[in-house]
Amino acid sequence: MTRGACWRIKALGLALGIVLCLLFAIPSAFSAAAKIRLAQPTTAVMYAPLYLGRQQGIFADELIDLEFMTMRTDLAIAALGTGEIDYIAHGGAALRAAAQGFPLKLVFALDHKSPFWLVTRPEIKNVAQLHGKRIGVSFPGDTPQLVLKRFFRQQGIDPDREVSYVAGQFSSTALQSLLAGALDAAVLAPPFNVLAEEKRLRILTFLGQSVPDATTSNGIVTTDQKIKSRPDEVKRMVRASLKSLYAFRQRKAVAVEFLANQFDIPQKTAARVYSDALDILTPAGEISEAKARNILDMMRETGKTESLPFHPEAILDFSFLRAARKEIEKK
Repeated sequence: MTRGACWRIKALGLALGIVLCLLFAIPSAFSAAAKIRLAQPTTAVMYAPLYLGRQQGIFADELIDLEFMTMRTDLAIAALGTGEIDYIAHGGAALRAAAQGFPLKLVFALDHKSPFWLVTRPEIKNVAQLHGKRIGVSFPGDTPQLVLKRFFRQQGIDPDREVSYVAGQFSSTALQSLLAGALDAAVLAPPFNVLAEEKRLRILTFLGQSVPDATTSNGIVTTDQKIKSRPDEVKRMVRASLKSLYAFRQRKAVAVEFLANQFDIPQKTAARVYSDALDILTPAGEISEAKARNILDMMRETGKTESLPFHPEAILDFSFLRAARKEIEKK
């Protein structure tokens, strides 16, 4: 065999090896994204970074086909336990369930302030005027009502005797009820607090500021079983959530346009909503143990005389988040 023929055979072998390597690499690079189901109590601005991340392909880049499902908190926790959904974004309620023995962990925190505003009819100018009035809440015992009750106690109002609550008043419904005069006040989340002010309703207080110890912390919650059995999935979910939060914070023009489209509001309104959102959202996906303790202390507003036991390792797992931050910072 001539030297040229040997060279051609070696070259062919090398080329064949490269092709085989590429063929083996292609399936992993182009694997189908896994369908991941995330439950939320309602469509709201505090989840906007996640919505933006899905739209911008950030979750898809992590091979996650993210599907949002709207569920009441208690039903979502039950569905998480049975595996019908993969993650929930219900925050405080989920952590209080974890402290009572449910095997759940908060792995990513979206907000660190209560994202609620107390809005009233124009004629109600102060808290004292709410005595005997009708106040809209999502449903009894949910986080917005617990935060509101703490605020009332601080203001010297008995939240169980001196006001009445109208359940089923999620922000969009509550805004219309306020405008129609069916409610005297309601707890609203963005963008509805801004829309209410534009319609000349009164913003009585931003509960996230006036009740700083009433932390809610919506975010990404999953089961201990998921963390143990699918750690790579949890890591990708957390990393995509962190990248989405960074994108929302750092790309104002994109975020404002997204908010305008997502919530069907004018750009000017969206810019105000964006400003409120930045005040609510965590800088980098984590809350302190002190804030986690505040979440559990909120159980007192349900009539419990004692706080739930506080063991950070039982309700928080930020190990995936911290690893993701290090990876992102290196790039």
